Amino acid sequence: MIMKTIYRISVSLLCMLAMTLGSCSDSAFDELNTNPAKSPDTDPNYQLSQCEAQVWGYWIWQETALKYAMPFCQYLMGDWGVTNYGGHYLKDDKYMGYIYEQMYPMTVKNLVDIIDHTRESDQRNLYYMARVFKVFVSGIITDLYGDVPYTEAGRGYINGIVQPKFDRQEDIYKDFMNELQVANDSLDENQPLKVTGDLIYNGDVGLWKKLANALHLRYAMRMVNVAPDLAKEEASKALHNSGGLIASDKEEALVRYVYDSFDWETMEYRRNGIALLMKGTGEYPQTFICSTFFNQLKDTNDPRLFVYCRTYDETSPNNPFGRHDITEDMLSTPKAKFQPVDPGYFSWEQWPSGYWSSKMQEYYSKECRPQVNNFYLQPTSPGVIMTFAETKLLEAEAVARWGSEMSSQTVEQLYGEGVKAAFHHLESYGAKAFKDADIDTYIAANNVSADQKDQIEKINMQLWILHFDNPWEGYANWRRVDYPELKASTEYGAKCLNSQTIPLRLCYPLFEGTYNKAKYEEVLQRLGGTDDWNKPVWWDQ
Repeated sequence: MIMKTIYRISVSLLCMLAMTLGSCSDSAFDELNTNPAKSPDTDPNYQLSQCEAQVWGYWIWQETALKYAMPFCQYLMGDWGVTNYGGHYLKDDKYMGYIYEQMYPMTVKNLVDIIDHTRESDQRNLYYMARVFKVFVSGIITDLYGDVPYTEAGRGYINGIVQPKFDRQEDIYKDFMNELQVANDSLDENQPLKVTGDLIYNGDVGLWKKLANALHLRYAMRMVNVAPDLAKEEASKALHNSGGLIASDKEEALVRYVYDSFDWETMEYRRNGIALLMKGTGEYPQTFICSTFFNQLKDTNDPRLFVYCRTYDETSPNNPFGRHDITEDMLSTPKAKFQPVDPGYFSWEQWPSGYWSSKMQEYYSKECRPQVNNFYLQPTSPGVIMTFAETKLLEAEAVARWGSEMSSQTVEQLYGEGVKAAFHHLESYGAKAFKDADIDTYIAANNVSADQKDQIEKINMQLWILHFDNPWEGYANWRRVDYPELKASTEYGAKCLNSQTIPLRLCYPLFEGTYNKAKYEEVLQRLGGTDDWNKPVWWDQ
Protein backbone atom coordinates (compact mmCIF):
# COMPACT_ATOMS: atom_id res chain seq x y z
CA MET A 1 0.00 0.00 0.00
CA ILE A 2 2.79 2.44 0.94
CA MET A 3 4.82 1.53 -2.15
CA LYS A 4 1.83 2.27 -4.36
CA THR A 5 1.28 5.55 -2.55
CA ILE A 6 4.87 6.69 -3.03
CA TYR A 7 4.65 5.67 -6.69
CA ARG A 8 1.55 7.82 -7.10
CA ILE A 9 3.36 10.73 -5.45
CA SER A 10 6.21 10.43 -7.96
CA VAL A 11 3.82 10.22 -10.90
CA SER A 12 1.88 13.23 -9.64
CA LEU A 13 5.02 15.34 -9.33
CA LEU A 14 6.23 14.30 -12.78
CA CYS A 15 2.88 15.26 -14.25
CA MET A 16 3.08 18.65 -12.57
CA LEU A 17 6.52 19.20 -14.08
CA ALA A 18 5.36 18.18 -17.56
CA MET A 19 2.37 20.49 -17.36
CA THR A 20 4.55 23.36 -16.23
CA LEU A 21 7.09 22.86 -19.03
CA GLY A 22 4.36 22.42 -21.62
CA SER A 23 2.45 25.56 -20.68
CA CYS A 24 4.68 28.59 -21.12
CA SER A 25 2.20 31.44 -20.88
CA ASP A 26 3.41 34.35 -18.78
CA SER A 27 0.37 34.20 -16.51
CA ALA A 28 0.83 30.51 -15.73
CA PHE A 29 4.54 30.97 -15.11
CA ASP A 30 3.98 34.00 -12.90
CA GLU A 31 1.31 32.22 -10.87
CA LEU A 32 3.49 29.18 -10.23
CA ASN A 33 6.59 31.24 -9.54
CA THR A 34 4.77 33.50 -7.09
CA ASN A 35 3.79 30.69 -4.72
CA PRO A 36 5.01 27.18 -5.59
CA ALA A 37 3.40 25.80 -2.44
CA LYS A 38 -0.02 26.56 -3.88
CA SER A 39 0.16 24.35 -6.98
CA PRO A 40 -3.35 22.93 -7.50
CA ASP A 41 -1.95 19.71 -8.97
CA THR A 42 -0.48 18.30 -5.75
CA ASP A 43 -3.02 16.10 -4.01
CA PRO A 44 -2.62 16.68 -0.25
CA ASN A 45 -3.72 13.07 0.29
CA TYR A 46 -0.34 11.97 -1.08
CA GLN A 47 1.43 14.43 1.19
CA LEU A 48 -0.33 12.89 4.19
CA SER A 49 0.87 9.43 3.13
CA GLN A 50 4.43 10.70 3.02
CA CYS A 51 4.21 12.32 6.43
CA GLU A 52 2.77 9.23 8.10
CA ALA A 53 5.36 6.91 6.53
CA GLN A 54 8.31 9.19 7.28
CA VAL A 55 8.03 9.32 11.07
CA TRP A 56 9.16 5.72 11.53
CA GLY A 57 10.34 4.93 8.00
CA TYR A 58 13.04 7.56 7.61
CA TRP A 59 16.03 5.76 9.13
CA ILE A 60 18.18 8.85 9.63
CA TRP A 61 15.75 10.18 12.26
CA GLN A 62 15.93 6.89 14.08
CA GLU A 63 19.66 7.45 14.64
CA THR A 64 18.57 9.93 17.32
CA ALA A 65 16.27 7.33 18.88
CA LEU A 66 18.82 4.54 18.81
CA LYS A 67 21.82 6.56 20.01
CA TYR A 68 20.11 8.73 22.63
CA ALA A 69 16.48 7.98 23.56
CA MET A 70 16.83 4.20 23.91
CA PRO A 71 20.04 4.17 25.99
CA PHE A 72 18.85 7.13 28.08
CA CYS A 73 15.82 4.98 28.97
CA GLN A 74 18.14 1.98 29.45
CA TYR A 75 16.39 -0.21 26.92
CA LEU A 76 19.56 -0.87 24.91
CA MET A 77 23.28 -0.78 25.69
CA GLY A 78 26.49 -2.33 24.37
CA ASP A 79 26.73 -1.38 20.70
CA TRP A 80 29.51 1.16 20.05
CA GLY A 81 27.18 3.98 18.96
CA VAL A 82 24.54 3.29 21.60
CA THR A 83 26.99 3.20 24.50
CA ASN A 84 29.31 5.91 23.19
CA TYR A 85 26.56 8.53 22.86
CA GLY A 86 23.64 7.47 25.04
CA GLY A 87 25.59 5.47 27.62
CA HIS A 88 28.56 7.80 28.06
CA TYR A 89 26.44 10.93 27.55
CA LEU A 90 28.52 12.27 24.67
CA LYS A 91 27.14 15.26 22.80
CA ASP A 92 27.18 14.94 19.03
CA ASP A 93 25.53 17.70 17.01
CA LYS A 94 24.76 15.40 14.08
CA TYR A 95 22.96 12.65 15.96
CA MET A 96 21.22 15.02 18.39
CA GLY A 97 20.09 17.26 15.55
CA TYR A 98 18.68 14.84 12.98
CA ILE A 99 15.10 15.09 14.22
CA TYR A 100 15.19 18.88 14.45
CA GLU A 101 16.99 19.69 11.24
CA GLN A 102 15.15 17.22 9.00
CA MET A 103 11.69 16.69 10.46
CA TYR A 104 10.88 20.38 9.99
CA PRO A 105 11.63 20.66 6.25
CA MET A 106 10.24 17.22 5.43
CA THR A 107 7.23 16.44 7.58
CA VAL A 108 6.24 19.63 9.40
CA LYS A 109 6.43 21.66 6.18
CA ASN A 110 4.21 19.19 4.34
CA LEU A 111 1.65 19.08 7.14
CA VAL A 112 1.52 22.88 7.27
CA ASP A 113 1.09 22.85 3.50
CA ILE A 114 -1.78 20.35 3.69
CA ILE A 115 -3.50 22.47 6.32
CA ASP A 116 -3.05 25.61 4.22
CA HIS A 117 -4.34 23.93 1.04
CA THR A 118 -7.42 22.38 2.63
CA ARG A 119 -8.42 25.15 5.02
CA GLU A 120 -11.08 26.55 2.70
CA SER A 121 -11.66 23.44 0.61
CA ASP A 122 -14.23 20.66 0.74
CA GLN A 123 -11.59 18.24 2.10
CA ARG A 124 -12.56 19.06 5.65
CA ASN A 125 -11.68 15.73 7.24
CA LEU A 126 -8.22 15.72 5.66
CA TYR A 127 -7.73 19.21 7.05
CA TYR A 128 -8.44 18.10 10.62
CA MET A 129 -6.51 14.84 10.31
CA ALA A 130 -3.46 16.84 9.25
CA ARG A 131 -3.89 19.07 12.30
CA VAL A 132 -3.99 16.02 14.58
CA PHE A 133 -0.89 14.52 12.98
CA LYS A 134 0.93 17.83 13.16
CA VAL A 135 0.38 17.81 16.94
CA PHE A 136 1.88 14.31 17.12
CA VAL A 137 4.94 15.26 15.06
CA SER A 138 5.41 18.55 16.92
CA GLY A 139 5.13 16.61 20.18
CA ILE A 140 8.18 14.51 19.25
CA ILE A 141 10.19 17.66 18.53
CA THR A 142 9.24 19.76 21.54
CA ASP A 143 9.53 16.85 23.97
CA LEU A 144 13.11 16.28 22.81
CA TYR A 145 14.30 19.89 22.70
CA GLY A 146 11.92 22.04 24.77
CA ASP A 147 11.09 25.47 23.32
CA VAL A 148 11.05 25.08 19.54
CA PRO A 149 9.61 26.78 16.43
CA TYR A 150 5.92 25.91 16.24
CA THR A 151 3.49 28.64 15.19
CA GLU A 152 5.86 29.93 12.49
CA ALA A 153 7.45 26.59 11.58
CA GLY A 154 7.09 25.30 8.03
CA ARG A 155 5.75 28.60 6.75
CA GLY A 156 8.69 29.70 4.59
CA TYR A 157 6.90 29.21 1.26
CA ILE A 158 3.52 30.29 2.55
CA ASN A 159 4.41 33.42 4.52
CA GLY A 160 8.11 33.92 3.80
CA ILE A 161 9.08 33.17 7.42
CA VAL A 162 12.56 31.68 7.21
CA GLN A 163 13.70 32.60 10.73
CA PRO A 164 10.86 31.35 12.93
CA LYS A 165 10.55 32.23 16.58
CA PHE A 166 10.97 29.62 19.31
CA ASP A 167 7.61 29.17 21.00
CA ARG A 168 7.62 28.41 24.69
CA GLN A 169 6.75 24.78 25.36
CA GLU A 170 3.98 25.86 27.71
CA ASP A 171 2.30 27.73 24.84
CA ILE A 172 2.86 24.82 22.46
CA TYR A 173 1.15 22.42 24.85
CA LYS A 174 -1.79 24.74 25.37
CA ASP A 175 -2.19 24.87 21.60
CA PHE A 176 -2.03 21.07 21.46
CA MET A 177 -5.05 20.98 23.77
CA ASN A 178 -6.97 23.34 21.51
CA GLU A 179 -5.97 21.63 18.26
CA LEU A 180 -6.98 18.17 19.43
CA GLN A 181 -10.27 19.38 20.88
CA VAL A 182 -11.16 21.27 17.71
CA ALA A 183 -10.28 18.24 15.59
CA ASN A 184 -12.46 15.93 17.69
CA ASP A 185 -15.37 18.36 17.53
CA SER A 186 -14.99 18.96 13.79
CA LEU A 187 -14.17 15.61 12.19
CA ASP A 188 -17.37 14.61 10.42
CA GLU A 189 -18.27 11.16 9.08
CA ASN A 190 -20.93 12.75 6.87
CA GLN A 191 -18.45 14.71 4.78
CA PRO A 192 -18.71 13.51 1.15
CA LEU A 193 -14.99 13.43 0.30
CA LYS A 194 -13.11 10.40 1.67
CA VAL A 195 -9.50 10.79 2.74
CA THR A 196 -7.56 8.49 0.42
CA GLY A 197 -3.96 9.03 1.57
CA ASP A 198 -4.23 7.84 5.16
CA LEU A 199 -1.93 4.90 5.95
CA ILE A 200 -2.96 4.65 9.60
CA TYR A 201 -6.75 4.34 9.52
CA ASN A 202 -7.54 4.35 5.80
CA GLY A 203 -9.55 7.54 6.18
CA ASP A 204 -11.80 6.24 8.98
CA VAL A 205 -13.08 9.43 10.60
CA GLY A 206 -14.33 7.74 13.76
CA LEU A 207 -10.90 6.27 14.45
CA TRP A 208 -9.23 9.64 13.89
CA LYS A 209 -11.51 11.12 16.52
CA LYS A 210 -10.35 8.39 18.89
CA LEU A 211 -6.71 9.11 18.06
CA ALA A 212 -7.27 12.82 18.69
CA ASN A 213 -8.75 12.03 22.10
CA ALA A 214 -5.99 9.55 22.97
CA LEU A 215 -3.27 12.07 22.07
CA HIS A 216 -5.19 14.70 24.04
CA LEU A 217 -4.99 12.41 27.07
CA ARG A 218 -1.26 11.73 26.50
CA TYR A 219 -0.32 15.40 26.35
CA ALA A 220 -2.68 16.38 29.17
CA MET A 221 -1.01 13.84 31.45
CA ARG A 222 2.37 15.23 30.44
CA MET A 223 1.47 18.39 32.38
CA VAL A 224 0.50 16.75 35.69
CA ASN A 225 3.46 18.09 37.65
CA VAL A 226 3.88 21.54 36.13
CA ALA A 227 0.20 22.48 35.61
CA PRO A 228 -1.94 19.96 37.55
CA ASP A 229 -5.20 21.88 37.29
CA LEU A 230 -4.88 22.29 33.54
CA ALA A 231 -3.82 18.67 33.20
CA LYS A 232 -6.89 17.51 35.09
CA GLU A 233 -9.23 19.71 33.05
CA GLU A 234 -7.81 18.55 29.72
CA ALA A 235 -7.58 14.89 30.72
CA SER A 236 -11.25 15.03 31.70
CA LYS A 237 -12.14 16.48 28.29
CA ALA A 238 -10.20 13.75 26.52
CA LEU A 239 -11.83 11.01 28.57
CA HIS A 240 -15.36 12.31 28.10
CA ASN A 241 -15.21 13.62 24.52
CA SER A 242 -17.55 12.33 21.86
CA GLY A 243 -16.02 9.55 19.81
CA GLY A 244 -14.30 7.98 22.81
CA LEU A 245 -10.76 6.64 23.05
CA ILE A 246 -8.87 3.84 21.33
CA ALA A 247 -10.80 0.86 22.63
CA SER A 248 -9.05 -2.26 21.30
CA ASP A 249 -5.85 -3.45 19.66
CA LYS A 250 -7.67 -3.28 16.31
CA GLU A 251 -7.96 0.48 16.75
CA GLU A 252 -4.29 1.15 17.51
CA ALA A 253 -2.65 3.91 15.50
CA LEU A 254 0.16 2.07 13.72
CA VAL A 255 1.92 2.58 10.40
CA ARG A 256 1.94 -0.93 8.97
CA TYR A 257 4.85 -1.13 6.53
CA VAL A 258 4.70 -3.59 3.63
CA TYR A 259 7.99 -2.88 1.82
CA ASP A 260 9.96 -6.00 2.75
CA SER A 261 13.45 -4.85 1.80
CA PHE A 262 16.59 -3.54 3.50
CA ASP A 263 18.46 -0.68 1.90
CA TRP A 264 20.26 2.49 2.88
CA GLU A 265 18.73 4.90 0.41
CA THR A 266 18.75 8.30 2.12
CA MET A 267 15.17 9.20 1.25
CA GLU A 268 13.62 5.72 1.48
CA TYR A 269 10.85 5.48 4.07
CA ARG A 270 8.59 2.69 2.91
CA ARG A 271 9.85 0.33 5.62
CA ASN A 272 10.59 0.62 9.33
CA GLY A 273 13.73 2.72 9.69
CA ILE A 274 14.63 1.73 13.24
CA ALA A 275 14.45 -1.94 12.19
CA LEU A 276 17.02 -1.16 9.52
CA LEU A 277 19.33 0.43 12.09
CA MET A 278 18.88 -2.44 14.53
CA LYS A 279 19.90 -4.85 11.78
CA GLY A 280 22.93 -2.64 11.19
CA THR A 281 25.65 -2.76 8.55
CA GLY A 282 27.99 -5.22 10.25
CA GLU A 283 28.08 -8.98 9.96
CA TYR A 284 25.82 -9.33 12.99
CA PRO A 285 23.28 -7.09 14.75
CA GLN A 286 24.60 -5.34 17.86
CA THR A 287 21.27 -4.49 19.50
CA PHE A 288 22.10 -5.64 23.01
CA ILE A 289 19.56 -5.31 25.81
CA CYS A 290 20.42 -3.13 28.80
CA SER A 291 20.57 -4.90 32.15
CA THR A 292 18.04 -2.45 33.64
CA PHE A 293 15.32 -3.53 31.24
CA PHE A 294 16.26 -7.22 31.32
CA ASN A 295 16.41 -7.43 35.11
CA GLN A 296 13.11 -5.63 35.62
CA LEU A 297 11.36 -8.26 33.51
CA LYS A 298 13.36 -11.11 35.03
CA ASP A 299 12.82 -10.05 38.66
CA THR A 300 9.05 -9.78 38.21
CA ASN A 301 8.69 -13.10 36.33
CA ASP A 302 7.37 -11.20 33.34
CA PRO A 303 6.31 -13.58 30.52
CA ARG A 304 7.42 -10.92 28.04
CA LEU A 305 11.11 -11.31 29.00
CA PHE A 306 12.04 -13.73 26.26
CA VAL A 307 9.66 -12.11 23.81
CA TYR A 308 11.51 -8.80 23.97
CA CYS A 309 14.90 -10.48 24.46
CA ARG A 310 16.57 -13.41 22.72
CA THR A 311 20.10 -14.80 22.46
CA TYR A 312 21.63 -15.74 19.11
CA ASP A 313 24.84 -17.33 17.93
CA GLU A 314 27.01 -15.76 15.23
CA THR A 315 26.94 -18.43 12.54
CA SER A 316 25.23 -16.59 9.69
CA PRO A 317 27.11 -13.43 8.65
CA ASN A 318 25.01 -10.62 7.16
CA ASN A 319 21.83 -12.62 7.70
CA PRO A 320 20.30 -11.93 11.13
CA PHE A 321 17.36 -14.21 10.36
CA GLY A 322 19.72 -17.11 9.66
CA ARG A 323 21.29 -17.09 13.11
CA HIS A 324 20.58 -19.90 15.55
CA ASP A 325 18.34 -18.84 18.41
CA ILE A 326 20.01 -20.33 21.48
CA THR A 327 17.64 -18.88 24.10
CA GLU A 328 15.93 -22.20 24.87
CA ASP A 329 19.29 -23.94 24.95
CA MET A 330 20.49 -21.48 27.58
CA LEU A 331 17.32 -21.90 29.61
CA SER A 332 17.81 -25.65 29.68
CA THR A 333 21.52 -25.47 30.58
CA PRO A 334 22.05 -25.00 34.37
CA LYS A 335 25.39 -23.21 34.03
CA ALA A 336 24.27 -20.84 31.30
CA LYS A 337 23.81 -17.30 32.53
CA PHE A 338 22.14 -14.48 30.62
CA GLN A 339 24.38 -11.42 30.97
CA PRO A 340 22.87 -8.18 29.66
CA VAL A 341 25.04 -5.08 29.36
CA ASP A 342 25.15 -2.59 32.25
CA PRO A 343 24.52 1.13 31.57
CA GLY A 344 27.64 2.83 30.22
CA TYR A 345 29.43 -0.33 29.10
CA PHE A 346 30.25 -1.82 25.72
CA SER A 347 29.33 -5.42 24.94
CA TRP A 348 33.00 -6.47 25.06
CA GLU A 349 33.53 -5.09 28.56
CA GLN A 350 32.70 -7.10 31.69
CA TRP A 351 33.08 -10.16 29.47
CA PRO A 352 30.37 -12.85 29.97
CA SER A 353 31.36 -16.03 31.75
CA GLY A 354 29.88 -18.16 28.97
CA TYR A 355 28.87 -21.84 28.89
CA TRP A 356 29.34 -25.05 26.96
CA SER A 357 26.35 -26.03 24.82
CA SER A 358 26.02 -29.79 24.62
CA LYS A 359 23.27 -29.35 22.07
CA MET A 360 25.27 -27.12 19.74
CA GLN A 361 28.64 -28.63 20.69
CA GLU A 362 30.12 -25.18 21.05
CA TYR A 363 31.31 -22.82 23.77
CA TYR A 364 29.36 -19.56 23.87
CA SER A 365 30.46 -16.34 25.60
CA LYS A 366 29.45 -13.09 23.90
CA GLU A 367 26.32 -14.91 22.70
CA CYS A 368 25.07 -14.84 26.31
CA ARG A 369 24.30 -11.15 25.82
CA PRO A 370 20.52 -10.85 25.29
CA GLN A 371 19.59 -8.99 22.11
CA VAL A 372 16.44 -7.56 20.63
CA ASN A 373 14.07 -10.21 19.30
CA ASN A 374 14.54 -10.76 15.57
CA PHE A 375 10.99 -9.65 14.83
CA TYR A 376 12.00 -6.08 15.68
CA LEU A 377 14.53 -6.28 12.83
CA GLN A 378 11.88 -7.00 10.21
CA PRO A 379 11.46 -4.08 7.76
CA THR A 380 7.69 -4.62 7.92
CA SER A 381 7.48 -4.19 11.70
CA PRO A 382 4.92 -1.46 12.51
CA GLY A 383 5.66 2.11 13.51
CA VAL A 384 3.84 3.13 16.70
CA ILE A 385 1.79 6.31 16.97
CA MET A 386 -0.59 5.36 19.81
CA THR A 387 -1.60 2.04 21.34
CA PHE A 388 -4.64 0.77 23.18
CA ALA A 389 -2.39 -0.17 26.09
CA GLU A 390 -1.05 3.35 26.52
CA THR A 391 -4.56 4.76 26.45
CA LYS A 392 -5.80 2.43 29.21
CA LEU A 393 -2.74 2.95 31.41
CA LEU A 394 -2.98 6.74 31.14
CA GLU A 395 -6.68 6.51 31.99
CA ALA A 396 -5.70 4.42 35.03
CA GLU A 397 -3.26 7.11 36.12
CA ALA A 398 -5.90 9.82 35.68
CA VAL A 399 -8.22 7.90 38.02
CA ALA A 400 -5.36 7.32 40.48
CA ARG A 401 -4.71 11.06 40.60
CA TRP A 402 -8.20 12.52 40.42
CA GLY A 403 -10.69 9.83 41.30
CA SER A 404 -13.83 8.32 39.84
CA GLU A 405 -14.92 11.51 38.08
CA MET A 406 -12.41 10.54 35.38
CA SER A 407 -13.82 7.09 34.62
CA SER A 408 -16.48 4.62 35.67
CA GLN A 409 -13.75 1.98 36.02
CA THR A 410 -11.38 1.58 38.94
CA VAL A 411 -7.61 1.99 38.82
CA GLU A 412 -7.20 -1.77 39.23
CA GLN A 413 -9.56 -2.54 36.35
CA LEU A 414 -7.92 -0.05 34.02
CA TYR A 415 -4.43 -1.17 35.01
CA GLY A 416 -5.32 -4.79 34.32
CA GLU A 417 -6.77 -3.93 30.90
CA GLY A 418 -3.72 -1.84 30.08
CA VAL A 419 -1.25 -4.56 31.01
CA LYS A 420 -3.17 -7.18 29.03
CA ALA A 421 -3.24 -4.86 26.03
CA ALA A 422 0.51 -4.30 26.37
CA PHE A 423 1.08 -8.06 26.19
CA HIS A 424 -1.12 -8.43 23.13
CA HIS A 425 0.50 -5.41 21.45
CA LEU A 426 3.62 -7.54 20.99
CA GLU A 427 1.60 -9.88 18.83
CA SER A 428 1.42 -7.15 16.17
CA TYR A 429 5.15 -7.76 15.64
CA GLY A 430 4.74 -11.50 15.28
CA ALA A 431 5.00 -12.68 18.88
CA LYS A 432 3.06 -15.84 19.70
CA ALA A 433 -0.25 -15.23 21.44
CA PHE A 434 0.07 -15.03 25.21
CA LYS A 435 -2.02 -17.30 27.38
CA ASP A 436 -4.59 -15.47 29.47
CA ALA A 437 -3.61 -17.51 32.51
CA ASP A 438 0.01 -16.37 32.24
CA ILE A 439 -1.03 -12.73 31.96
CA ASP A 440 -3.43 -13.03 34.90
CA THR A 441 -0.72 -14.62 37.05
CA TYR A 442 1.68 -11.80 36.24
CA ILE A 443 -0.90 -9.10 36.98
CA ALA A 444 -1.84 -10.71 40.28
CA ALA A 445 1.81 -10.76 41.36
CA ASN A 446 2.43 -7.16 40.21
CA ASN A 447 -0.94 -5.58 40.86
CA VAL A 448 -1.59 -2.07 42.12
CA SER A 449 -2.49 -1.53 45.77
CA ALA A 450 -4.80 1.11 47.25
CA ASP A 451 -1.86 3.47 47.76
CA GLN A 452 -1.75 6.29 45.19
CA LYS A 453 2.04 6.41 44.97
CA ASP A 454 2.18 2.67 44.37
CA GLN A 455 -0.49 2.97 41.69
CA ILE A 456 1.31 5.73 39.81
CA GLU A 457 4.66 3.93 40.05
CA LYS A 458 3.33 0.58 38.80
CA ILE A 459 1.28 2.16 36.02
CA ASN A 460 4.29 4.03 34.74
CA MET A 461 6.57 1.02 35.08
CA GLN A 462 4.22 -0.70 32.66
CA LEU A 463 4.33 2.32 30.36
CA TRP A 464 8.13 2.18 30.40
CA ILE A 465 8.05 -1.47 29.35
CA LEU A 466 5.38 -0.81 26.72
CA HIS A 467 7.34 2.05 25.15
CA PHE A 468 10.34 -0.14 24.32
CA ASP A 469 9.21 0.09 20.69
CA ASN A 470 8.31 3.80 20.94
CA PRO A 471 11.47 5.38 22.40
CA TRP A 472 10.35 8.98 21.85
CA GLU A 473 7.45 8.36 24.20
CA GLY A 474 9.52 6.17 26.52
CA TYR A 475 12.04 8.97 27.06
CA ALA A 476 9.33 11.61 27.50
CA ASN A 477 7.21 9.61 29.94
CA TRP A 478 10.22 8.59 32.03
CA ARG A 479 11.18 12.25 32.48
CA ARG A 480 7.58 13.13 33.32
CA VAL A 481 7.25 10.76 36.28
CA ASP A 482 10.82 9.50 37.01
CA TYR A 483 9.65 5.88 36.95
CA PRO A 484 11.49 3.64 36.87
CA GLU A 485 14.12 5.22 39.08
CA LEU A 486 17.03 4.88 36.67
CA LYS A 487 20.59 5.18 37.93
CA ALA A 488 23.07 7.06 35.77
CA SER A 489 25.87 5.17 34.04
CA THR A 490 28.35 6.70 36.48
CA GLU A 491 26.72 4.77 39.32
CA TYR A 492 27.67 1.55 37.55
CA GLY A 493 31.29 2.69 37.39
CA ALA A 494 31.25 3.89 33.79
CA LYS A 495 33.21 6.96 32.76
CA CYS A 496 30.88 9.55 31.27
CA LEU A 497 31.85 12.56 29.19
CA ASN A 498 29.50 15.54 28.83
CA SER A 499 27.23 14.74 31.78
CA GLN A 500 27.37 12.73 34.99
CA THR A 501 23.61 12.22 35.05
CA ILE A 502 21.08 11.13 32.40
CA PRO A 503 20.48 14.16 30.15
CA LEU A 504 16.99 15.66 30.24
CA ARG A 505 16.76 17.05 26.71
CA LEU A 506 18.75 17.27 23.48
CA CYS A 507 20.70 20.28 22.30
CA TYR A 508 19.63 22.40 19.34
CA PRO A 509 21.59 21.98 16.07
CA LEU A 510 24.54 24.35 15.87
CA PHE A 511 23.34 25.86 12.58
CA GLU A 512 20.55 27.68 14.44
CA GLY A 513 23.22 29.95 15.92
CA THR A 514 24.16 31.07 12.41
CA TYR A 515 20.96 31.05 10.36
CA ASN A 516 18.52 32.09 13.08
CA LYS A 517 20.92 33.87 15.40
CA ALA A 518 18.62 36.37 17.15
CA LYS A 519 15.86 33.86 17.87
CA TYR A 520 18.44 31.26 18.91
CA GLU A 521 20.14 33.57 21.39
CA GLU A 522 16.75 34.51 22.80
CA VAL A 523 15.83 30.89 23.53
CA LEU A 524 19.25 30.24 25.08
CA GLN A 525 18.56 32.99 27.61
CA ARG A 526 15.50 31.04 28.73
CA LEU A 527 17.84 28.08 29.35
CA GLY A 528 20.16 30.19 31.47
CA GLY A 529 22.52 31.33 28.70
CA THR A 530 23.75 27.97 27.38
CA ASP A 531 22.22 25.04 25.50
CA ASP A 532 22.24 22.88 28.61
CA TRP A 533 21.00 19.32 28.07
CA ASN A 534 20.61 18.85 31.82
CA LYS A 535 18.06 21.66 31.96
CA PRO A 536 14.58 20.07 32.12
CA VAL A 537 11.91 21.00 29.62
CA TRP A 538 8.88 22.93 30.86
CA TRP A 539 6.69 19.96 31.85
CA ASP A 540 9.55 18.04 33.51
CA GLN A 541 9.10 19.32 37.07
